Amino acid sequence: MTKFTVSRHVPFTADQVYAIACDVSQYKTFLPLMKQSDVFNEAPGPGGVKKFDAEMTISYRKLGIRETMRSHVTADSSKRLVTASSKDDGPIKHLEATWHIVPEPGGSSIVLNIDYTLKSRSLQFLMSGMFDLMMRKIMTAFEDRARKLYGASA
Repeated sequence: MTKFTVSRHVPFTADQVYAIACDVSQYKTFLPLMKQSDVFNEAPGPGGVKKFDAEMTISYRKLGIRETMRSHVTADSSKRLVTASSKDDGPIKHLEATWHIVPEPGGSSIVLNIDYTLKSRSLQFLMSGMFDLMMRKIMTAFEDRARKLYGASA
């Protein structure tokens, strides 16, 4: 298993960043390598919690990679927490990803935790070398999305 945590302070409110994190159907419009992102079986729950399934396709032509995976997502607006989990789907043996958005003075902090294992050991090895860079690009994409939606800062 590979575990990774990255955090970043952004000049946007926690509610603004949470709205982007839980809008999985729009990931295809701003995340690098994301070619498709669809949401199914959306079900609102008590206390601002909604659950849904998401199907996402990533593509990286240089390495000849095109993979689709399905995750179960729980978005809790009261905690500003978005959790996605996948098991034995596509290239994924195990995936737990958690976005936690924490209010802070002058904006908020985005904390992304990922714990994953790929079915292919060679792909796992390859990904581990690029993972830090990829996660930082994802964080930058979220911040750029916030700028596009909300302006320079909250």
